[in-house]
Amino acid sequence: MEEKLLASLGLNAKEVKIFKAVLRAREISPAQLAKSTGVKRTTCYSLARGLAEKGFLVESAGKRPRTFSIAQASHVETSLKAERERLATREKALKRFTNELSRATAEEDYPVPQVRFVEERKLEQFQLSEISHWHESAMKRDKTWWGFQDHTWVDTFGHLIPSYWKNAPKDLQLKFLSNREGSPAEAKLLRKFPGRAVKYWNKTSNFISSLWVVGDYVVILNTRRHPFYLFEMYDETLANDLREVFKNLWVFVK
Repeated sequence: MEEKLLASLGLNAKEVKIFKAVLRAREISPAQLAKSTGVKRTTCYSLARGLAEKGFLVESAGKRPRTFSIAQASHVETSLKAERERLATREKALKRFTNELSRATAEEDYPVPQVRFVEERKLEQFQLSEISHWHESAMKRDKTWWGFQDHTWVDTFGHLIPSYWKNAPKDLQLKFLSNREGSPAEAKLLRKFPGRAVKYWNKTSNFISSLWVVGDYVVILNTRRHPFYLFEMYDETLANDLREVFKNLWVFVK
């Protein structure tokens, strides 16, 4: 039997030597095998057992002394079936591993968005407590709040605006689109805070919530009907894309 064929099946040089010795002898004891191959007995026995586990040899452990012989074709087929099953199991495990690895890498490079939901009774306190984080994030980007503000937010929470601007960084700006209908509360705020600018857009009659983009935060508020609620999402990618949308809209709306 060609050594290249055996090597292609994964046998190393010593294993090839042992297999060919068994093939010549048909049946041989470990001591005879060691003498025939010139390989140390303990090493020879270990390698022969390995070949038996791989399906190339058969170990007759019931004999004294025990012997090794060449495996029959049926034994090889059984070994091949077991190898296929082992490879199939390994393939599944590797696919799962690569998926987990990809997800772990993705989570490292692109953090999973952080989302928080705030119910009505906690809404005012949450806005006051989060304002410093929103300001900090905005200053790291373009120092601007962008978005659309439903006029009902001002009707409900307009009293928070002075607190917002009292603690705002000096260079911070706010550029919001809002409903054409406006509100008396909003009218009182016009030009009161130099960094705050609101444009009324006549294409927003069906908008019923507020959407703010502040740095890497996206904030959605419902103040049109009860129960009021807020969603806050911290996601750099989404915030970036929405910021670009509102920047272009701001120029477009007169």
